[in-house]
Amino acid sequence: MEDLKILFVCFKEHKKGVVVILTATVIGAALGVAAFYNGWLG
Repeated sequence: MEDLKILFVCFKEHKKGVVVILTATVIGAALGVAAFYNGWLG
């Protein structure tokens, strides 16, 4: 549980960075799904 506390402190200190990472993850996942369904991967 100590790790979660450290993580939470990091979240509070670096909110913008966390938001950017989450946004990039969501966009990446959406692009991956789109590529998969449209057959862009070959």
